[in-house]
Amino acid sequence: MCLSDRHSSKLRRKPTPHAAARRKPAFPSRVAAITLFALTVSAAAAAATEPPRGELRAGDPLAACIADALDSNAALRAQDFAVEAAAQGLAAARAQRAPQLSLNARYTLSEGGRVTRIPTGDLVNPIYQTLNQLTAGSANPTQFPTIGNNDINFLRPHEQDTRLTVTAPIYAPQIGDAIRIRSAELDGSTATREAFARTLVRDVKAAYFQLAQVQAGIGILEASRVALVENQRVAESLVAAGKATRDRSLRAEAERLAIEQRLDAARADERNARRYLNLLRNHAQDEIVVVQPDALDRTVPAAVEPAERPELRGLDARIAAADGARSLAESAYLPTLSFVGDSGIQGTGYTFNRDADVSTASLVLRWTLFDFGARRAAVSQARAQAEQLKATRDDVRRQLDLARLGAQDRVGTASRAVVTAEARQRAAEESFRIAERKRDAGQLSQVEFLDAERAATEARLGLVIARTDLQIALADQEYTAARYPLSALAASSTPAVDAIPNGSAP
Repeated sequence: MCLSDRHSSKLRRKPTPHAAARRKPAFPSRVAAITLFALTVSAAAAAATEPPRGELRAGDPLAACIADALDSNAALRAQDFAVEAAAQGLAAARAQRAPQLSLNARYTLSEGGRVTRIPTGDLVNPIYQTLNQLTAGSANPTQFPTIGNNDINFLRPHEQDTRLTVTAPIYAPQIGDAIRIRSAELDGSTATREAFARTLVRDVKAAYFQLAQVQAGIGILEASRVALVENQRVAESLVAAGKATRDRSLRAEAERLAIEQRLDAARADERNARRYLNLLRNHAQDEIVVVQPDALDRTVPAAVEPAERPELRGLDARIAAADGARSLAESAYLPTLSFVGDSGIQGTGYTFNRDADVSTASLVLRWTLFDFGARRAAVSQARAQAEQLKATRDDVRRQLDLARLGAQDRVGTASRAVVTAEARQRAAEESFRIAERKRDAGQLSQVEFLDAERAATEARLGLVIARTDLQIALADQEYTAARYPLSALAASSTPAVDAIPNGSAP
């Protein structure tokens, strides 16, 4: 949402040209004093606006608004959660270097399945029969029975297997590459959050200065209304005394109504500007915002050297992640070696004795020897993505340099516009004072006096608009140079991950 164009169009709108009027006696000399008094009252009212909430920082209201936005803006909080998610992803990748301990338990009830037949009867029964025949008729005949074959079920009806398993990587280069990728993703998320925070600071400053512009414009229009109300009263008095015709009072009323219309539009713009600023601060829409009376009179800071933009750091992080993906794809050509150890109990029930104990230790080697070019394609894809990001970074860098130079030019143009507007206001004010003296001497018609008053009002509004444009241009220059201090965000950044040589054991 951009309010400056709408506000400027409202404040720059000129009333309908005056109709010709006859030269009449002088207006009361207190018009100028009323105008000055109205300006003073307007400034005092702006200064006496409701103070900020207790938790806001004392001092500059603009600094408090920026601090509120950085603390409470909902979109920025979403970026904080994105950084937290990236940090947890990095922690999970780091944890892959450490051994893992797991409990595995299984209790099985079986029925049916494969059967192993042992031909015990087929082997022994012929022998038994022969012995029985040989001993028949002897004093001690044998009577060996006939036995059947043994059927053994492959699955036992009840069986349990409970063990603790330890798995530890010994040689796994993919883990180091995964850590580098997650670290680059964390750096990218941090840079994205910083870029969003800097954009938020610029938007808060622009909204604050636009609000100050509209409030200053309201003060100027209210002062003009005071003068035009007095002008209408004098015109009606002259008409009542028979010293002027009715067109004089009608003209005065039309001028007053034109200012009333502009004031109504300016107040609506002021409400919209305040709501937008409160939206950025994540406050209630109708909450009062304190604006310093001299908010638009800030001095122009000295030029500073630009810092590296977070957008470029974010692209650097994405390039690092793409390089990590390429290295990860290349490490698929290497073998992995890990240790797996088990210790537990087995049997038909949970019995803790030497017969039920079971322990195993294994070294597991995995080496993919052939995959029909899948690894080669993955390496080529990651390399192409890295080159694409490098080309994108170069283009973005050139665009950011162009934006920074454009912001510098806008600051220079706005500074010169302020000097011109100040000279214009001085000339219009002096012309208005001369018009007042000539009017008091009866040497100036009403239309000429109204033209002088309107020129002075427009000159004041023009100076307010020029100063607002300068402050917004300075905020944009600060944004393009990345010079606003974001110490709170820097303090919350996660330290870089220690480098792990590729292909080494973690």
